Amino acid sequence: MILPPFLKAGDKVGIISTSNFTEKEYIDQLVNILEGWKLVPVLGKSIGPRKGSFAGSDKLRASDLQQMLDDDEIKAVLETMGGYGIARVIDQVDFNKFKSKPKWLVGYSDTTFLHCHVQGMLSTATIHATMAVDLKGGYKSGSWESLRKALFGEPLSYQVKPHPLNREGKGDAMLVGGTISILCNAKGTKSEANTNGKILFMEEVGEKYYRLDSYLTSLKSAGKFDYVRGLLVGQLTDIQEDDPPFGKTPEEIILDAVKEYDFPVCFGFPAGHSGVNKAMIFGAPVHMAVTAKGTTVRFDI
Repeated sequence: MILPPFLKAGDKVGIISTSNFTEKEYIDQLVNILEGWKLVPVLGKSIGPRKGSFAGSDKLRASDLQQMLDDDEIKAVLETMGGYGIARVIDQVDFNKFKSKPKWLVGYSDTTFLHCHVQGMLSTATIHATMAVDLKGGYKSGSWESLRKALFGEPLSYQVKPHPLNREGKGDAMLVGGTISILCNAKGTKSEANTNGKILFMEEVGEKYYRLDSYLTSLKSAGKFDYVRGLLVGQLTDIQEDDPPFGKTPEEIILDAVKEYDFPVCFGFPAGHSGVNKAMIFGAPVHMAVTAKGTTVRFDI
């Protein structure tokens, strides 16, 4: 796996939205944060325009991503918002120049499509981390400081509290993953996640219990859990109970989907759609150790 060059003071950083529109006030706050890190923010042409829920047309969003990938002066590209939209444009983007001169691509949620595409097709690491839209809930230092560390190549290591449904064990492998529904929707596309021999991270937001179960059942049927070396479960946010009730909690639904496998499982990792969203380097080697006292997650970069 290829690690793009880590950032240094004075580097230019692109800001784009390949998915949904993001309000200007959160873009302005992001610019201030990046300037505080002594980086030089560069707004893409998808910042400002709006077409329905999207940050401009498919053509505009695709060309914006293309321009940021091809610009040698841009050392990282930060997505501002998730929602939906990357799947509509990713096949229009030429990654040939990016392949020879990789740079950090940052985001989560809908950015799962981009993470999986870049890791699977180009063997290049990316960063799963907080975005401008999260500033709607206020500045969370734990989220943004972990992103700064990831971008600048500083050590990343996390301790997670024990969870009653955890399954103990150790795993050492590259980390992949993202939002469960998008991992499922990417099956059969060029952006499909390769989970073989990997530690898999998963989180979800706003789904019904039965739909969560259906996504996991589909991923299981596709063999996505067969050769996993560890499962890291992030926040399961606003998962909505069925009527009549499904009969299991979201955590129990996940554990049931992987019950026949023996890899370690950690619940409650602080990443996803609510609270603190700790940065993770997808495609980087990670050490995961789940014990009765808690879980250690360490990135070996």
